[in-house]
Order: sequence, then C-alpha cells, then structure tokens
Amino acid sequence: MHNPEPATPTTEDLLQVLQQIEAHLAALRAGTTSARPDWLTVDEVAGELKLSRDSVERLIACGRLQAAEVTGVAGRGRRRRFRIHRDWVDAFLKSSVKLHAAPPKVRRSRSVSEPTIDFIQ
Repeated sequence: MHNPEPATPTTEDLLQVLQQIEAHLAALRAGTTSARPDWLTVDEVAGELKLSRDSVERLIACGRLQAAEVTGVAGRGRRRRFRIHRDWVDAFLKSSVKLHAAPPKVRRSRSVSEPTIDFIQ
C-alpha cells in the first residue's frame, strides 16, 4: 500500500490557526466562552427568576411570558413541555419593571401668619 504524503500546511493556514487560538485564549481570559443557552426549560427559567415552576407556568398560561410548546411522544406525563427563548425572558423582565420611587416627604409646618390659640387662660 502506498501511504499518501501528508499535505504541508501553508503559511496562511498556520496564521489562520494561530488567530483562532489567540481568539479562543482571549475569550477564556475574558470568561466569555461559556455562552448561555438560547432556549431554556421551565425549570431553568424558574431558577433564574427565583420563582417556582408553577409560577412560571402560570405566567405562560396568562400570556405574560412567551413560550414555545414542544410536542413530544404521548404518555410522558400531564405537564406540557415549554421552551422559553432567553430574549423572551429579558422582554418579560423589562415589561415587569416598576420604578419604586419613594414618595417625597411633605413636611407641614404652621405658617407664621396663623395665630396660635391659647385654650388655657
């Protein structure tokens, strides 16, 4: 049998591989290599929002949180299966934000023009 000679990489190929390695190392240093998944389960959304699974399902049922229903093989239980896109979770959070500014304190003081009434005379 004749073994083919391995192709010698060109300088351009080596440069491209080095650039990919540098980009990967930079991402490792920045901590951006573990990308968050785009599609989340109800349990994952509940964990991120610090809610129960039932609360997330109620938000989906009333239409406040958008979700995609995943149909699967019948007989896997009574719960419906949903996947929620991360953008939909962010949109829900932005729509749910209420600015809680403390009302300004109103201090009432007697006006100088009001006469004081002395009931003890």
